[in-house]
Amino acid sequence: MTHDPAEKYTPARHPTADWQRYAGQLRAARERLQNLTVDDPAIPACISGLNRIEDMLRRPLRLVVLGEYNSGKTSVTGLILGKGLLPVHVLSNTGIPVHIGHGAEPALYGIDQNGISIRIDGADDDPLTDLAYQAIDIRLPLPWLQTHQILDTPATMTPALYAADADIVLWCTVATRAWTESERNLWRAMPPRVQKHAILIATHKDSFYSDEDCDQVLRRLHDMTSGLFHRVVLVSASASASPNTEDAPDGTPDDAQALHAAIEAAAGSIRARRLVKAQRIVQRLSRLALHEFGRNAVRPDSARLFTHWYALSDRILDGHRAGHLTIDQALRALLGAFAQIAESLQPGVIAPAGSSSHVNGQTLAASRVDSAFTNPAALRADLTAVLRMLATASRYESPQTREQREAARATLIALADLDTILKHIGDWLTAQPATGAPRTPNVSA
Repeated sequence: MTHDPAEKYTPARHPTADWQRYAGQLRAARERLQNLTVDDPAIPACISGLNRIEDMLRRPLRLVVLGEYNSGKTSVTGLILGKGLLPVHVLSNTGIPVHIGHGAEPALYGIDQNGISIRIDGADDDPLTDLAYQAIDIRLPLPWLQTHQILDTPATMTPALYAADADIVLWCTVATRAWTESERNLWRAMPPRVQKHAILIATHKDSFYSDEDCDQVLRRLHDMTSGLFHRVVLVSASASASPNTEDAPDGTPDDAQALHAAIEAAAGSIRARRLVKAQRIVQRLSRLALHEFGRNAVRPDSARLFTHWYALSDRILDGHRAGHLTIDQALRALLGAFAQIAESLQPGVIAPAGSSSHVNGQTLAASRVDSAFTNPAALRADLTAVLRMLATASRYESPQTREQREAARATLIALADLDTILKHIGDWLTAQPATGAPRTPNVSA
């Protein structure tokens, strides 16, 4: 049985990560919204946005393997994927890019000048060199390739062109003559963002006689490339002696593990940044949807209460801007006014302290309760959306319609993390010394 580093290390490198859980939760929320029969333009707009964000989270990280001629790029790619999985005898002297991604079965495609994929690994298919392909696409059924893809590039005078769309750049250099002047010049032309997650891979570790020699090479490379790479790794990935041999690339399990550890360290940082970005976008998207949802379905008898709410909240915000109210006073005044209007719309809607919120739904993003209470204008917008939702429940709606609207509201509220905020509002209001909701201060315009 051949050794497969990618399979061996998958369980350790790929726990159910936060970004995977969050993508799954987004999918569940999107599917709930899709299954509702609510005729409101805010819902399909939110569904479309959630779908794009989920795709962004699940997009495989692109690793681009770069380096000068005979620096061991294809051998490094083979070390990452596992011994014997790449057709080295075909790819060793290929002067075109080779993309490796996930597929249900092993397959080899040629990409022609029009971007059309042509299967070229069957018994009746044309040999690789018969057509002027622009790239080669290899598909392998490896779990690791579901979240990563590799672009193995030919030696070129403009490697920066391949790095433009890279998430992680792997620069290969021969350890015995590592980091030459020509390599330094090529690296200076790279986009600045590349350096943050780039990995310098020194190949041909087997050329040294002792671990001490290897340590000296690593120290020298660290000193010479300080600040230019995320990590430096020394491996025994050397090119096969002959491009026609069937032998797999050199390299030990320890080398593969060290290389995967460096890749996953960079990948973890990228995934974490994507997750934070996705959470912020989802919260903004869902809050915008909440602000629009049911805008045209507010009960006519609620118009007077909304007029009163806008008047009260405008006075509070004006008082804060003028310096008559501290931020804490302004926030408490907004919550007090909100409680008054909310109770008029639906008595009992403000949950008492210590009890659960009246709105159920799983909070998807990390709680932003503290930050939600630092911007009075933003809080007023969120509270207005909640009041609008409370005002859309018509006495004449069928039970089915009402149930659908409530399900849509609960899903959007969870996406926006407003269920936690609503619970916090109830606790804050009822924890005040006064027996009822805090009174709105008499603020002059």
